[in-house]
Amino acid sequence: MRSSAAPVKVLVADDHRLFRAGMTRMLSADPRFEVVGEAKDGVEAIDQAIARKPDVVLMDLQMPEVNGVEAVKSLKREAPDVRIVVVSAYADGRMIEEAMANGASAYVNKDVTIDEVATRIIEASTARASRLKPRQAVLSSREVLVLRQVASGLSNKQIAARLGISEKTVRNHLSRVFHRLKATNRTEAVMTAMRVGISVF
Repeated sequence: MRSSAAPVKVLVADDHRLFRAGMTRMLSADPRFEVVGEAKDGVEAIDQAIARKPDVVLMDLQMPEVNGVEAVKSLKREAPDVRIVVVSAYADGRMIEEAMANGASAYVNKDVTIDEVATRIIEASTARASRLKPRQAVLSSREVLVLRQVASGLSNKQIAARLGISEKTVRNHLSRVFHRLKATNRTEAVMTAMRVGISVF
């Protein structure tokens, strides 16, 4: 098990050279991380993850040769202890959901700050993003419906209008969702739901 004092070893896998280089530079400047390699496609990501044994792979979903979803599946077979944080510039719900269902620990969009990426990597490496037991994630059909609107990026007001309910009812549903998923915010609720197999896209 990785010592809490040791830097998190990260492999950055992305086919865009500038993003890959920028992410590597920013993570390397943070003493909490050690970038142990870079990969420009899914095949390299799998090979380097097996060879370099990172704690976390920062994995782009849209990559040539082998896409991020297939790379996640392969890595969970070949290197099951490696944690995977998937990233994408596009909110492709089905790909995100498939990646999470096949073992990815978290998802972040490329437009977030480096601090949020760092937080997701730390959470994944320390297993705070581990799966909940299914009994902890039981949501009603209405709660799932509301959470799906949240995953689509709608505000409480927009959700209320779409579902024909009041904003107070939306807030009540979300309060129960947060409690049952042990989430503290909307993004965490969506991510936790996907980790435990609830379809939100």
